This record gives sequence, C-alpha cells and structure tokens, in this order.
Amino acid sequence: MTTSSVDHWSAILTFILFVFSNAAVIYPVRVSVPTWLICHIRPLLVATHILAESRSPVRKTNIRLNFITVPLISVLILLATGAIDGTVVRDGIVGSNGVQPLDIMALFISLAYLSISLDATGLLRFLAFWVVGKGGGSGRRLFAYLYAFFLICGVIVGNDPVILSGTAFLAYLTRVSGMTNPKAWIFSQFAAANMASVVLVSSNPTNLVLSGAFTLKWTSYIAHVILPFLAAAITVYPLLLYMFRSPDLIPESLDLDLNEVGDIRETLVDKGGAIFGSCLVLVTLGVLVGTSTVGVPVWEVTVPPACIMLARDIWWDWSRYRSLRVRGAGVNTTAAMDIELKEFPEGSDLSTRNRTANGRVGEDGDELQEARERRLVQDAPPRLPPGFVEFVAHHLARVKRTFPTVSSIALRLPIPLLPFAFLTFILVNALSTQGWVGLFAGWWGAWVRVTGVLGAVGGMGFLSCIFCNLCGTNIGATILLARLLQIWIAAASPADRERFGAIYALALGSNFGAFTLTFSASLAGLLWRRILRQKGIHVRAREFLRVNFPIAAVAMTVGCAVLVGEVYVVYR
Repeated sequence: MTTSSVDHWSAILTFILFVFSNAAVIYPVRVSVPTWLICHIRPLLVATHILAESRSPVRKTNIRLNFITVPLISVLILLATGAIDGTVVRDGIVGSNGVQPLDIMALFISLAYLSISLDATGLLRFLAFWVVGKGGGSGRRLFAYLYAFFLICGVIVGNDPVILSGTAFLAYLTRVSGMTNPKAWIFSQFAAANMASVVLVSSNPTNLVLSGAFTLKWTSYIAHVILPFLAAAITVYPLLLYMFRSPDLIPESLDLDLNEVGDIRETLVDKGGAIFGSCLVLVTLGVLVGTSTVGVPVWEVTVPPACIMLARDIWWDWSRYRSLRVRGAGVNTTAAMDIELKEFPEGSDLSTRNRTANGRVGEDGDELQEARERRLVQDAPPRLPPGFVEFVAHHLARVKRTFPTVSSIALRLPIPLLPFAFLTFILVNALSTQGWVGLFAGWWGAWVRVTGVLGAVGGMGFLSCIFCNLCGTNIGATILLARLLQIWIAAASPADRERFGAIYALALGSNFGAFTLTFSASLAGLLWRRILRQKGIHVRAREFLRVNFPIAAVAMTVGCAVLVGEVYVVYR
C-alpha cells in the first residue's frame, strides 16, 4: 500500500471527519441555535403536532456536538459527497470481515441488562457493606478487601455496574468514615474495575469486538488473558499502597458506624430477585463459555436470559404496584386517588369525578361548592392541545410510576453506546475503503518485521493505550486497531507468536487504556466522573492523568511481559 492511494479528496475528507468525530468525544461542545431559526421551525413542529402550542416566549436552545451527533453528521457528509456509499454503511451495521456489529451490540446490551438488573436488587451494595463489615476498623485491611472485591465483581459483571454502584458506595463510605480525601479509594476502584473487565469476553464491548474480528473461542481468550490480568492486579496493589501511603488517604484505623444505614440486609431490596438474577447470570456465562467451541451465535445465548430477567422485573414491579393500589384503596382512598389526579390536568372531567369520589367535593351535596368549581373551570384559560412529545412524555411518566425498577434499569442501560458504536464501525470501514487502514497496516508490518514478538506485543500494547485517548474511547480504538491487524495478518501472514501476541496485547490495552490519560479514554471514565460530581467529589483532568498514568504503565508493562512469556511457551 502506497501513500498515493490516499492522496485523493475523498480519502482526505474521510480522515478529517474521522479526526473531528474523535475530537468531539474528548471535547464535546454546545452550539447555540439562533432564536430566529427556532421561531421559524417551531410553527412547523406545532402544525405537524410534534410539539404542543405554547404561549411562553421562545427560549435559548443549544445543540450538543458530542460522541453521537458529530459522527452522525460526519457519516451524512460522506454519504452526501459520495465519498462512501450504502454498502459501507451496511457493512458498518450488519458487519464484514468477521466483525458483526449487530450481534456484538445485541450480546452487549443483553448482558448489560442482566448485570444492571442484578445490581438493582441491591446485591452489590449488600456485598459491599458485608465486605466493609469484614474489614473491621483497619483501614489497610479494608482497602485490600475492597480492592479484591471490585476485581471479582469486575470479572463477573463487567466494569460498568461496578462503576455505577461502587463509586456511589465509596463516596458514602468515605463520608461516614470521616475521610476528607477519598482519592485512594476511588482511583483504586476505577483501576480494579477496568483491569478486571479484560478477563471475560462479555465484560467489555471491546472484548466482544476482538472475539468477533478474530473468531476467538471464549476458552482460548480467557486462557490467554487470565495470567496477564492476575500479574497486573497483584503488582498494582503494592503500587497503590505506595502512592497512597499518607495516613490521610488510607488511615490506619477507621471509625465506621454502619448503624447509620440500619440493618445491612435492608440494602438488599429484592432478595428473591438477587438469587434469581445471580443464578441466571452465572448460568448464562457458563453456557457462553461452553458453547464458544461449537459455533453457536453468542447473542442467541444471552438475549433469551435477558428477556427472562426483563419479564421477572416486570412481574415484580406490577405485583408491587397492584399491592400498593389495593392497600391504598382499603386504607387510604385519598392517597390512592392522588395518584390518579396526577395523570390528568386540573379542571378535566375525570379529575373532577375523582375529587368527588374522593370526598373532596361536599359529600352532603354542597351545591355552592360545586358551582364554585364549575366557575373556576369556566374562567380558566382553555387548555392547549398536546403535541406528540407531550403525549409520549405523559405516558412514559405513567409507565415509570407503574414499573419503577424496569424504568430505572432502562435509564442506566448504555443505550447511547449503540449509535456511537455503529457510527464508529461505519467511519472505520470508510477509512478502510479509502486506503487509510491499509496504509497504517503497512507501517505496522514494517515495525513488526524489525522488532519481532517483543515489538508486536509491546507496540500494540502502547498503541492501544494511547489510541483509547485519541480514537473516541477504547471502543473506537479497538475497532480501528482490530481492522488494522486483520489487514496485516491477511497481507503478511505473520507467525503465530506475533499474530496472537498483537491480538491479546490489544485486548489488554483496550481495557487498561481506560485509566491512562483522559476521562474520555472510555465511556466508563465519563460515567465515573459524572457520578463523582453528583456526590460532590471533583477530580480534575490533570489529577486523573497524574494518578492513573503510573498505574496503567505498571499494569501494561507487567501484563505484556507475562503475555510475551505465554506466546513463547504456547506457540512454537
């Protein structure tokens, strides 16, 4: 592949838009929409009943240029200019070259539902408090227990549920223990969760991309990454103790009053769901590992359990809702009717009937009160007809009240990851068709020819970590580098040591790279920062880099060293 293959306008435009799309992940911005444009568009939306007519003045509106909108605009520009065609878009969604985005995302979102639903039962919080109880009053012992706990949970359910529940739990723990600086605890949790997500294919979407791109069996994948993970996790722990050696960060003793949360068992809000969900998750993971050798599509294994868990959550919410309604009707009719009153605007016929049934209109037939109510309704300004947005919002609110658990899980699902991943697949596929990935693969092949196995493992480990911060999170980096390795393997036919060394170094780097330079190295990092801000803990970008860089450097060095030894022993 020569550079002349990328010197035409469509290749240059594709590369520029790819860079802009990745920059939007690192530095999202808001662009104000001119008021005059809103004034022209709003009547059209009202006329088509998308929005309701409003008497309020036009408000300032912003458009977010972020990890979804900018890649979408980039793809549309490439289509409009003819730089790519429908085949490139189709391959980016349906799949090509062994990578099947639809299957990967179906597998990922179903496993995410299982994990988040299990977390919604309170199981992770319950186990975390149980670990705290075992740690006693020793700060260092509790630090070690929680580090091991987050590693184990990260292996089983992945990094996202650990970030979601573990970060909020640590914010509470450090507050009640009187620690003014929670840095040691939150950074160790973040590193542990992301290191642990490398072990199972199901624990991170980047692992799913790799397993699909190179048709890796789950048993083979786990066998290759388990030792590098263990070596990295064991080595990082004393580094954490050294970095956070100040008594202000990890106190020798802690004065914890767990009575503040009452009975720890109360954190397990759904004991039956926790048992059911745990069994379902373990069985699903076992079946995934067992069927990986017989070629069963992985999404066919994970989607049915997710549907079963969804049905169980719906039943749980509905039974509780019916129980509350019956209890409210028998004990306090007013409270039950108040729920219904919130569903309808004041002054409507049904609202008036509810108040009458509720006894709020005189039970002895107070005509004066009824006349006053009718006069208030007549004097009120006419209610504007609802638009489609208001109609949907109204019914979504009803669903949320009826099914609170399912609604909470749905809000926590990484749904924005789906369009982002598909758009990234399309953009990388566009780079490939324009010759860029082939050019990069040629450079990589030249590097490996000079450096051999050490260069293949160390070079890919370094590139994957750095690209996590430059290519729109670790997902974008994995998609791009996996395609690069595919082209390199097809063109150069490297030895097994070099081929598998590079593939599994990419697996390590795509997970460990999440805690390297920037929050945007992974969506988990952005989520982690947002949760901390909600809890009043602010971590600056410079501190994120200063603390995480040595941790990631040690983890990757040790992990890659063990991986080099593995490929020399396994492949002759």
